[in-house]
Amino acid sequence: MKLTSLAVIFVIIISPFIFISGQEAETAIQDQRLRYYYDNIIDNAIVDSAFVLSNRGTGLTYAGDVNISDTDARELAAQAFFDSVYYSFNAKGNPSLMARVDACIPILVFLEREGFSLYALDKYKNIDGQNEIRHIWFPMQHYIGEVISGRFIIRYTIDSKVYVFDMADQSLKEGDYSDFDDIIPYFIERQAFEDIRISAIKNSVQEEIMAYMNYYNQWALGRSISVKLEFPSIDDADWKRALTDEGIIVFAQGFPILSGKNYRHYALGGARVIRKAPITGYTYQGILYYCRASCVHFRNTIISDPAFNQDSIIYFSNAYEAAANGHFPCPYCRP
Repeated sequence: MKLTSLAVIFVIIISPFIFISGQEAETAIQDQRLRYYYDNIIDNAIVDSAFVLSNRGTGLTYAGDVNISDTDARELAAQAFFDSVYYSFNAKGNPSLMARVDACIPILVFLEREGFSLYALDKYKNIDGQNEIRHIWFPMQHYIGEVISGRFIIRYTIDSKVYVFDMADQSLKEGDYSDFDDIIPYFIERQAFEDIRISAIKNSVQEEIMAYMNYYNQWALGRSISVKLEFPSIDDADWKRALTDEGIIVFAQGFPILSGKNYRHYALGGARVIRKAPITGYTYQGILYYCRASCVHFRNTIISDPAFNQDSIIYFSNAYEAAANGHFPCPYCRP
């Protein structure tokens, strides 16, 4: 058989495989674009929701003294989030499409100073005795850590305030963590306290979300809701950024995709609502620093230096975020 004949036969044989491979590659590209589209919708919606919360408390900027535990503010923020998503999918006003969107965004978590609340799907009977499924507010939960020294049960907050229950004498005291450094060794160093506080908040929030997901999967089994909730893998760095300020966490799962694993996305950290005591970042003499907003050295020395570039100033929510962006702590105020 001539070489050209063999070549023709070879092309005929492999052509279907080449076509299928090309189609799969194109499908994978379109699938990735679709996932990015969903991600952008969720991320934009949570920014809208955070803006409503901050605007409700202080006007037009992210600032301190925002009490997001105000029920009306939370309701408006939740409504703003879902309205943003509904409009993005052209589902606003269409009950069936809105219900489908709700099923794919079953949980919003509102992180507040004293605790956190779930705004999540649940079943209930309406005034006509009919079963309905909709998002409802679950009771607030507190940030509880593990028992320390076999004696102290600590309830943490978003800031440095703690509630200490002493099982020995059945007393409950509250105050700044530093008030208890004589009886709780972990409270002597600020960094040690921050590590244990973040861990307690993370575990409390994560356990409650996982408990809800198990509950949801049980009652949703066999219903029209076909999405099985699974807790996503969240980086520790994301947890630290999200759990330092009051804010919102959103979990989205089950939007239709073209190929690969089921769609899962979470948005947290980027939706911080307040900056209670902003960390100021700046560049001075070629070095990146961060300091407290009240740092006397920064106010009296750095800013007044004619060589200082004011455009280098940037604000962070906490020291973790500043350090992650390459800034070094101020040696004067030691933030």
